[in-house]
Amino acid sequence: MRTLKFFIVLLFFTNAYAEEGDSLNPETPVVPSLSILNLKHVLIAEGVQYPDIVLRQAITETGWFKCENCSLSRNNIFGFYYKKKYLSFDSWVECVKYYKRWQDRHYKGGDYYAFLKKVGFATNPRYVKDLKSLKLD
Repeated sequence: MRTLKFFIVLLFFTNAYAEEGDSLNPETPVVPSLSILNLKHVLIAEGVQYPDIVLRQAITETGWFKCENCSLSRNNIFGFYYKKKYLSFDSWVECVKYYKRWQDRHYKGGDYYAFLKKVGFATNPRYVKDLKSLKLD
């Protein structure tokens, strides 16, 4: 199953990269541009639970992927930090993989919104309400 997931992700990345008209270099990992559709595909391919909620988190944390003075400059689309500094990632895809590992360590089931509130994912008291009200269509 893991091999199948790898090939699906590889095929997706190859197609996304080829659409941009660039040639492929087998030594350079291909990362598609950050968009709602690409992020949703990667969240699903990586097995992130509740991909629609997590997608909303990335949109909220980055201001629809347009913020200039936030964690996005470090490919950190979820605002992860350690010792009051944003974590840096080689790509936004690596940040999704980190989110998956974080989720696997901390989430033990139940209402995901309640979980986000309980772990203090965001300091904004309206965070969960803002996530729920975000329209993606």
